[in-house]
Amino acid sequence: MANKAATCQEIKEKVCEDRISVLPDALLVQILLLLPIKEAVATSILSKPWSCIWTLMPKLVCKDTKHTNSKSFWWFFEQSLQLHKSPILEHLEVKLGSRCPADVDVGKLILKAVERNIRLLDFNLKWSAKPISLPKTLYTCKTLKKLILSNKILIELPFEAFLPSLIKLELFNVAYKDEGSLIRLLSSCPVLKTLIVVREKNDNVIKFSVKVPSLNSLVYINNNDDDGVCGCGCSSSSGSLIIDSPQLKYLRVNDFSEDGCSIESMSPNLTMARVDVGSPPNENFLTYLSSVKFLHMTWIDETEVFCSCVNYSQLIECMLRPCRAEYWVESVMLLLDNSPNLKVLMIDTKGIGESDDLRRWSYVPECLSSQLEILEWKKYGGTRDEKQLLEYILASSKCLKRAGISMRYSKDCNDKMKKKLRKELKSMPRASVSSELLFPAKFKWRSSVAQHCLFDLF
Repeated sequence: MANKAATCQEIKEKVCEDRISVLPDALLVQILLLLPIKEAVATSILSKPWSCIWTLMPKLVCKDTKHTNSKSFWWFFEQSLQLHKSPILEHLEVKLGSRCPADVDVGKLILKAVERNIRLLDFNLKWSAKPISLPKTLYTCKTLKKLILSNKILIELPFEAFLPSLIKLELFNVAYKDEGSLIRLLSSCPVLKTLIVVREKNDNVIKFSVKVPSLNSLVYINNNDDDGVCGCGCSSSSGSLIIDSPQLKYLRVNDFSEDGCSIESMSPNLTMARVDVGSPPNENFLTYLSSVKFLHMTWIDETEVFCSCVNYSQLIECMLRPCRAEYWVESVMLLLDNSPNLKVLMIDTKGIGESDDLRRWSYVPECLSSQLEILEWKKYGGTRDEKQLLEYILASSKCLKRAGISMRYSKDCNDKMKKKLRKELKSMPRASVSSELLFPAKFKWRSSVAQHCLFDLF
């Protein structure tokens, strides 16, 4: 009986062992990719078939959190990379926190990644030491397709670089040795399609020049925590942006610095743009905006320049975020008058004040009489300016299908006052009797311009 029980146990163990050992290595690798790196390496002790599987993983993600011992973490990761055997490292993501030792040989890690024919490198360094330069071999890597560099990284290229396969480049709060290093980096990417840049003060660049003939998408965020912010929370800083990219189709600019941005050459086929600026860009910039179909604008000063000097003949969807009370209603009307094909209009009046002027309009823009189908209004507060503009749009939009209005209530607004405000909105005359008037509890933009990946990044 005892022998029979022992035999059954052996059969069970053999079946379990066979189920693991017969799995193809490719499947085992996919299983390990679902685990944190430490747990993946720990599977090497499970059985002989597992002993070297983790070394074939094409993706390694190592994040130094506040709960880890930085020295032991770095030693573990360095050893793991030494033992890694995959001929191609598809994805390497490394995040080193503020407790990372200053004597860590970061360059060695980068060299190993390049040796493994790295395709995607995401390197985030937040240690307390000064920014460091990365090895030259990184900037001549032939296999690299996506590069993300963040924080304590110094872009230093006194030499000619060449990244023949790089399609996407993301630079978050890095520093530059000089403007020449930035120019050499961008000029080394002959097939670059997407560039994302987030700047902070003192990055050693005054004129941020983007001269990339192949570029399709550009996101440029100029941040500075030390200077003031406008009423909508937009920050201001120094430094200007110069764009020379004739193939550009998608553009996002967030720059409330005094210098602003200018365009030397850009595609006349710019399709989508988000422009959050404190002052109008140069004349070329405004000219190229005339081709956009989807536009998102946040403005502070001289808004009539945006709205009156550009003929938005292709514009289909537009989102507007005025930050100051003065002249914002007139600016919206000017834009409507210059957008004959506008079908979707979104307005966000969070934090907007009220001006002293009482307005009356004797004309109806073409888009309201024949095109506008959707109106979305976020943070409507019922001020005189808001009420006048909303009444005018509803009474003039003959093709309107839906109007969604998210309310902005004051702190002392009770339920009775809220009902009164909604009743007032419902009683406003509408040119389109079939249109719906909605009051969503949780407001979410439904348009293409609001949902595009470029605009949801930050």
